[in-house]
Amino acid sequence: MTRTAGKFLALLVAACAFTLCALAGGASAIATNNPSPLANGSIPADLLVLFQQASAGSPCGVPWTLLAAVAKTESNFDPTAVSGAGAEGMFQFEPATFAEYAKPIPPGGAVPPTPFDPTDAAYAAGRYLCSLGVAQNPTLALVAYNCGNAGAACQAASAGYAEQVLATTASYTAAGAGVPSGVQAAVVSYAESQIGTPYVYGGDTPGTGFDCSGLVVWAYGLAGVAVPRVANDQWHDEPHVALDALVPGDLVFFGAGTASGDSVADHVGIYISDSAMVDAPHTGADVRVDTFPDVAGAAWGDGEVVLGAADPVAA
Repeated sequence: MTRTAGKFLALLVAACAFTLCALAGGASAIATNNPSPLANGSIPADLLVLFQQASAGSPCGVPWTLLAAVAKTESNFDPTAVSGAGAEGMFQFEPATFAEYAKPIPPGGAVPPTPFDPTDAAYAAGRYLCSLGVAQNPTLALVAYNCGNAGAACQAASAGYAEQVLATTASYTAAGAGVPSGVQAAVVSYAESQIGTPYVYGGDTPGTGFDCSGLVVWAYGLAGVAVPRVANDQWHDEPHVALDALVPGDLVFFGAGTASGDSVADHVGIYISDSAMVDAPHTGADVRVDTFPDVAGAAWGDGEVVLGAADPVAA
């Protein structure tokens, strides 16, 4: 809900085994027009088309799945909804916030624009989410959307809201060639929300510190999938996938071979798209987006090579 601070509603929702959204390299991770069966069956057909159009017309290309998830969470797609706090329409805009993002009036919108018009509201929501930095950090953007700012109190109250929206986003994304499952999309979203968190050896705490495998354990765990704690165990225990068939959310491993011919992984990243991954690289660095050569045996980093990739969801 786009409320001012002090008017937010604490939506305490358990973390879902889903998402992704998501996004830094993030919007590209789920920006697909291929709806899941749930999306086709639960989103009114005219609104599904509208969300896709509003996505294409937004300044940052906010995924249509995310717009649809916000509308579902805020009002269950009801364009006439009004909250007790005075938030209006399908996207539950405060009147002042809607006025700020209502123009230019989109094709087919009402004149003058109104938050009760689905077209006006969808395009305004896309603009507003972009202004909140949804392409860089979807979780913080959704926190701010819900309660009006990204401060500590707001973030604590709205964490469940953000998780719910991202879970719904993932459920609207169809799996398939090159498209993540709901769980994989969730993992990407969660990992990207931690960009900027410091590297800490042995770390597994959001906002405080991660090492490479700790980030994987946390992101997959929040999405409902348990994986081993150590990168080498992840590499050897999870089902391998070809590097030329990577899907966002797959794990990419780096390390070296041994005299016996075995491979030892000492680094892991979470693939997002276009030969890029989110990883916690090393001491003195933060969680970030890194690129890598998607060819097994290719040199990477300081004396390491690309070992391959794995998909924990397949297990």
